[in-house]
Amino acid sequence: MQPFTFRLGIFHGSVLCWLLVSNPVNADITPDTTLPVNSTVTSQGTVKVIDGGTLQGENLLHSFKDFSFSNLTPETTGNTAYFNNDLAVKNIITRVTGGLPSNIDGIIKANGTANLFIINPAGIVFGQNASLDIGGSFIASTATSLKFPDGKEFSAVDTATTPLLTINVPIGLQFGANSGAIINQSQASPDNAVNSAGLPVGLRVESGKTLALVSNSLLLEGGNLTASDGRVELGSVAPNSFVSLNEINQNYILGYTDIQNFGDIQLSGGAVVDTSGDSGGTVQIQGQNITLIDNSQVFYYSFLESTGQNLIINATDSLKLSGGSFIGTFAEGTGQAGDVLVKASEIDIQGTTPDGIYPSGLGSQVCTFLTNCENVTGNGGNLIVEAEKLFLRDGAIIDASTFGAGKAGNVQIKAFDFIEIIGSSPDDQIPSGIFAQVGIYAPDIAGDAGNLTIETPRLTILDGGQISAAGRTGGKGGNLTINASNSIILSGAAKTATRNIRRSGIFASAEPGATRDAGELKITTEQLIVENNAEISANNFGLQKGGTATLNVRKLILRNGGEVRARSFGEGSGGELIVNSDEFVEITGSGSINSEAFASALSTSSEAAGKAGNLIINTPILNVRDGGEVTVSATGSGAAGNLTANANTIRLNQGKLTAETNAGEGANISLENLQLLTLQNQSLISAEAFNNANGGNIIIDAPDGFIVAVPNQNNDIVANAFQGQGGKIDITARSIFSVAERRSTPANTTNDIDASSEFGLTGSITINTPDVDPSRGLVQLPENLTDASQQIVSSCNPGSVASRSSFTITGRGGIARSPMEPLQGEVAIARWIKLDTQTQPQASNITPVPPPDQIVEAQSWIFDNKGNVTLVAQAPTIAANGSSISSATCGVW
Repeated sequence: MQPFTFRLGIFHGSVLCWLLVSNPVNADITPDTTLPVNSTVTSQGTVKVIDGGTLQGENLLHSFKDFSFSNLTPETTGNTAYFNNDLAVKNIITRVTGGLPSNIDGIIKANGTANLFIINPAGIVFGQNASLDIGGSFIASTATSLKFPDGKEFSAVDTATTPLLTINVPIGLQFGANSGAIINQSQASPDNAVNSAGLPVGLRVESGKTLALVSNSLLLEGGNLTASDGRVELGSVAPNSFVSLNEINQNYILGYTDIQNFGDIQLSGGAVVDTSGDSGGTVQIQGQNITLIDNSQVFYYSFLESTGQNLIINATDSLKLSGGSFIGTFAEGTGQAGDVLVKASEIDIQGTTPDGIYPSGLGSQVCTFLTNCENVTGNGGNLIVEAEKLFLRDGAIIDASTFGAGKAGNVQIKAFDFIEIIGSSPDDQIPSGIFAQVGIYAPDIAGDAGNLTIETPRLTILDGGQISAAGRTGGKGGNLTINASNSIILSGAAKTATRNIRRSGIFASAEPGATRDAGELKITTEQLIVENNAEISANNFGLQKGGTATLNVRKLILRNGGEVRARSFGEGSGGELIVNSDEFVEITGSGSINSEAFASALSTSSEAAGKAGNLIINTPILNVRDGGEVTVSATGSGAAGNLTANANTIRLNQGKLTAETNAGEGANISLENLQLLTLQNQSLISAEAFNNANGGNIIIDAPDGFIVAVPNQNNDIVANAFQGQGGKIDITARSIFSVAERRSTPANTTNDIDASSEFGLTGSITINTPDVDPSRGLVQLPENLTDASQQIVSSCNPGSVASRSSFTITGRGGIARSPMEPLQGEVAIARWIKLDTQTQPQASNITPVPPPDQIVEAQSWIFDNKGNVTLVAQAPTIAANGSSISSATCGVW
């Protein structure tokens, strides 16, 4: 992941737009005659001196028919509109009544610290050379009037009467039915002044003051706005709206509380809004659709110890950023940067600058310039994003990171419909994603990464998109928490991906060089699907402990190379991987990246000296098939973790449960609370050890369950070793079918249980099955034999078919003690008797006793077409001649 930085270059906007609005050649600054004391304008070279006006309290009122001046030729460069006010004036309030837009392409100047208001309902255009030389705040608007607390208005439309303004402070801007746009193209650099990005300041107010542009439509076409430690207000509202003005120390905060509908705002051509300073100022942008394109930027740097202000972006419809555009705050001193607060119905951020270096995005960063970062102890601001829908595409990012000693801010994202993170930059160097991290160039005393929290019904990450919380050097990794009430889908990888980089994924890690713990990873959702080479991982490359990864799901599906991994690559231990599933866990198939094939897998591992974490699975059903794997392993000198599966049903169909170790004691597998374990098509349960390591232990606990293997398919349960001692296998089950204790060899096709060692001591195998009670389910027979005479109907006529009687012989036949023994029949022989031919048929007085229900032990099992196993009882039959019949239990599937 590349550091979140911005581009210092800028695109210049076209100057043609305002020329289309009006023809400024004939425009000028022309007073009207609507005030008690009218304004006067005199020219002194390139300076238009504005005197007069009506003074009411601390407000100085001016009214103009036209208010335009421009630099169309080199001879007119430096044109200035100079308000020659008294220093006691607090507010200069100017209206334009002639119905033409104001085209301003020079300097607006006033005396002292007076605030300057300009309202022109027809529109205002600031050209490339427009600049401000005033000591107070500047508010330009296409509102029709300025309202005061006593209900009076200073209107640019209704000029018949001039109100007596007995209260000095204006309280709001009232818009009419028709209002024009405000366009800013200013690239002015008075006295070669540049902003904190080294670009022209454009329209600039003094430190701590407000610069506000409010209209029905607002366009910054390559034009810059600068308010060091001050406030920039950009608002676009629908007709007939009222925008409140709240004064605090000659600063104005705009309010939009009662407004239902808004207009559009667009920053293009590399436009820059900058409030950098000792602490950093506020930016508030309020509109319906807010769009930043062409590397346009809204940001501030906080350079000293003070706490910075917030950047507030509210779009009732959409916020769109592209072409490397970004919104962010940056801490460069000892003070904390402010937060970035973004709210929109739809947020769509995509792409990078044309050279592919700088991403579009939202950011908060500590020590952007990457110099003397160990002295930057201020914390980064938080990123708080709220939307219905959030799109991040083609390298776009949301990032809170630290490259200094200060702690990075937290990231909190809430999307009420869905979040989609797709793809990467054209060269695959910048993945689309959401990041909370310690930067790659951070010093050894780096601050901690912030926490990353995401809430949404649906989260989709495709084609190399990522979510990551990473710690580096001395910075601890932040916690990563994702709550998706419906589903999470991760799929695919970037075009240049390898097994370990640029895969679609969710990551919590301590990166190489990290000296502190990784953060925790917690995912909660109904359905989690990881497929087509995507992954979820909690990795530890550092010296301390890896974070625990916990998945709380109803359904977990890993397929076609999807992986969930917790790994240790250094001296630090790996974190545990815990899966809690309410319905099932399914792991199936394999994937391939750049010809490297690998299985879909749940796994923990150690590849160096650190101990791997345990893998714990709690689920009713665990299905591992078609090459899928569940594994704990240690390929280096560290110890492997243990694998515990608490499941009622485990089905392995060409699937593996393995615990492999390269050194020390073996890893263990524990299968608990089983009702059914089935093995098919070369499935394997293995706690194998290599080199001098001892084999691990396998414990299968199914006291009331069954273990069933398909015959002759090489399904094995092994705890083997190479030079160390073989492991221990302990199986408790009600019945075990088609798997037996014998030596497992690669060439055989038998189903084996083996705990041997190639060159060391053999391990132990214990198989516990309950004794079979041959009397279980049988009926207690009476000690006295039945009186045969009572079993014969006595009223039938001999020789007549209808009158013939039959009788039942009660014998001593029984069921075999086990399914492998033949059935034995013993038939008692009774003597024949002859009936009296005169005897009439009589009804029997014997009331038959219904036979009791018998509980029959399972004698066989069957597989249906879905692979489900059903245990069945097959009652044997006995031939009349008493011959033996073998049990029909063997080989029936």
